[in-house]
Amino acid sequence: MSENKRKPIYLDYNASAPLRPDAKAAIIDVLSIEGAALNASAVHAYGREGRKIVENARNDIAKLVGADKNQVIFNSGATEGNNTVIAHFANNYPEENIFISATEHPSILELAQIYKNVKIIPVDQNGLVNAETLDHLLQENKTSLVSSIWVNNETGAIQNVSELSEIAHKNGALFHTDATQATGRIPVNIKENTIDFLTISSHKIGGPQGIGALILGLCARTPTLLHGGGQEKFARAGTENVAAIAGFGAAAKNALEYLNHYQALGKWRDDLENKIKAISPEVVIHCENAKRAPNTSFFSIPNANAQSILMSFDLEGIAISNGSACSSGTVKPSTTLKAMGVDETLSNAALRISLGWASDQTDIDAFLKAWEKIYHRIKK
Repeated sequence: MSENKRKPIYLDYNASAPLRPDAKAAIIDVLSIEGAALNASAVHAYGREGRKIVENARNDIAKLVGADKNQVIFNSGATEGNNTVIAHFANNYPEENIFISATEHPSILELAQIYKNVKIIPVDQNGLVNAETLDHLLQENKTSLVSSIWVNNETGAIQNVSELSEIAHKNGALFHTDATQATGRIPVNIKENTIDFLTISSHKIGGPQGIGALILGLCARTPTLLHGGGQEKFARAGTENVAAIAGFGAAAKNALEYLNHYQALGKWRDDLENKIKAISPEVVIHCENAKRAPNTSFFSIPNANAQSILMSFDLEGIAISNGSACSSGTVKPSTTLKAMGVDETLSNAALRISLGWASDQTDIDAFLKAWEKIYHRIKK
């Protein structure tokens, strides 16, 4: 790096985390083999080496979520995992309902527009599902599946998935959670929380993009989206991406080892929010009083324009976002805030900061310096 080149100020970990060094090394090791390919389904020596890498990674990922390695099914990411689970129940049990929370990631929420039996569970002002509301819905409606995001990707609010899973099971339904933003940020254990299906994505924890996993609970169901070969125990056809899986496994191992580091980010986040409030007293911090993932802050300045602010930060060399990064690079009002009953002027002004494994105090200081300048400019 040139001495004149600024250090990147990256505060958008909920969109995608930078690749961890161990993950990068694991990928390079696989890609550096010349003259042969590590197809994990092949019976020759190179195939056996590929299989060893895949199974070692599967074991590391299982440990991260409190599962056994045979419960881990590799896929292309959480979007595929979410679609796999919802589509399975929507298609195979068309007369039964699937209830999803109103603050889901678009890879689940948009399925309510495709499948008539996918219904929305309303949420409170913090984006949380009320246990009594869910219980009432399930008592009144025959239901095959309940799906609730564990940690919201925009606000960082943490759902009580253990309680929601218990209610689902009591009413004869199975339970799925999108744990993409929970994994590596808070303790995740599929067994302790009696979860039937759990989806995760590599790039959220510092692994490569384009690889993820569906973790199966003990419900003896294996939703399948892609059919063909016998890969992943016939649960997900397609040749395994050995290099990406190796990187995913290394990132999972690091994420588990440094889970306490992520917990410590909560102090930085709280200090950051206090200083934002000192600079801009009218700021509204969404879900401020709810239990949140320690790395996430989602806030609004009334009547400001998020897109203009994002561009201003980008010119300062600082990467933040306005929420979900799954809208083809567009800046749109938050569906999460809408579900929470937040008015449009605040939704249009929402900004998200998300810290991660490589964040340090200089990133926080740089953001606050830029924020003071940008804020005073937009308030003139």
